Amino acid sequence: MESKFLKHIDRDEIVAIVCDLVGLDTTNPPGNEHLCKETVTRAMESLIMEVSYYEKEPGRTNVVGRAGSGAKSIGFVSHMDVVPPGEISNWDTPPFEPTIIDGRIYGRGTLDDKGSFACAYSACKAFLAEHTDFDGTIYLIAAADEEMGSELGIIYLVEECGLKFDVAIIPDGGRMDLSIYGEKGILWVDLTSIGVQAHGSTPELGRNAIVPMAELLAEIKTLDLGVNFDSEFDGWTMNIGTIQGGSSTNTVPATARATIDFRLPRGITKQDVFTKIEEKIALVKLRSPDSEFQIKALHETEPHLSDKNSIIIRSFDRAAKRLNLPMNYETFGGNTVAKNLFFAGITSVVHYPGDDKLAHVPNEFVIIDELVTGSVLYAETLEAYFFG
Repeated sequence: MESKFLKHIDRDEIVAIVCDLVGLDTTNPPGNEHLCKETVTRAMESLIMEVSYYEKEPGRTNVVGRAGSGAKSIGFVSHMDVVPPGEISNWDTPPFEPTIIDGRIYGRGTLDDKGSFACAYSACKAFLAEHTDFDGTIYLIAAADEEMGSELGIIYLVEECGLKFDVAIIPDGGRMDLSIYGEKGILWVDLTSIGVQAHGSTPELGRNAIVPMAELLAEIKTLDLGVNFDSEFDGWTMNIGTIQGGSSTNTVPATARATIDFRLPRGITKQDVFTKIEEKIALVKLRSPDSEFQIKALHETEPHLSDKNSIIIRSFDRAAKRLNLPMNYETFGGNTVAKNLFFAGITSVVHYPGDDKLAHVPNEFVIIDELVTGSVLYAETLEAYFFG
C-alpha cells in the first residue's frame, strides 16, 4: 500500500490507545463512558483539537474534538460504550484485559468501537500532518450510549447540543472490503401472555401463562412477512431474543413474556408485523380460548438508504481506489449512528477497520494491520473530500 499518509501512522500509538480504552469497563448499561475521557482527550489534544464535553446524564460523557474552522465539515463518530462480555467462560482471555496475540488485540471493544476510534484518530493525525492549513472542519467524536440507542449520545449531541457537520464517517459496521450505505429498521416486539396464578398441586384453579406463550412462539416461527420490499435490501429477519415466565416450579405462572427482534427493509412496516402476529394469536386462541395476550413495541427505527452518489461515499470510494483496496457497497441489518445522522440530514459512510462479524461475540479482536490500513484509508478519504 502506497500513500503519503502512511509515514504519519504510528502503529504503537494505535495499539496503546486501543489497549488503554479496552482496559476501561464501559459496559452499557450502565455505560460509565466518563472513564474514557482522559485517554480520548489526550489523543485529541495531541492534534491541537478544541475539546468539549457533553453529558445528558452524569458519567455518560461524550467527548468532541474539533480541528479547523472552515465551512466544509466532516465528523468521525465512534462510541465508547460496549456490550456485556456475556459468559466469561467463553473467553480465552479476560474481556477487559487487552491481550495481544499474533498481531491481534483481544478484548471487549477492541473492534466495536474503541479500536475504530483509535483508527479515526490516527487518520485525523495523518491528514492534519499533511494539510495543516486545510479549509474545513473535522470533528472527532467519542460518543456515549450507542449500544442502547444513542439517546445519551449522538441523538443528544445533534438534537439538544446543536452539533452539526455536513457528512460523516462511521467506523462501526461492514468490514475492510465492505461499506454500508443503508440499514434496515429495527422493531422490538414485546409479547405478554396473561394467566391466573394458583398452587402447582391444583393447576385447574389457575390458568398457565407459559403454555399458550409456547404455542404462540411455535406459530411465530413460521411467520412470513413476504417479499414485497425494496430490492436494495436482502430481506427481513426475526430473532426471538428473550423468554421469561413463572416464579417457582410449584406455582401456576400468571405471566409469561417474550421479546422478538425484527430487522425490516423499506416496504415492510410495523403494522405489517403486528398484523401477522395477531393472525398467529388468533390461531392459538382457536386451540386455547382462555389464552390472553398483550403486544407492544419496545423500540423501533426506520430503515434508511444513503445516496451512493453523495460526496462522502464518492470520496470514500475514490480513496479506496487510490489505495487499490477492493470495496463493495451493501445494506445490512445492523443499526449505527448513521441512521440517526441520516434523519438529521447528514449522510454517512459506514465502514469497519475489521469485520463486523467479530462485534458482540466472545473473544472479540481487531487486527492491528487493519487498523493501520483503515487509518490510511480514512486519511485518503479526508483528502478526497476536502480537496476533490
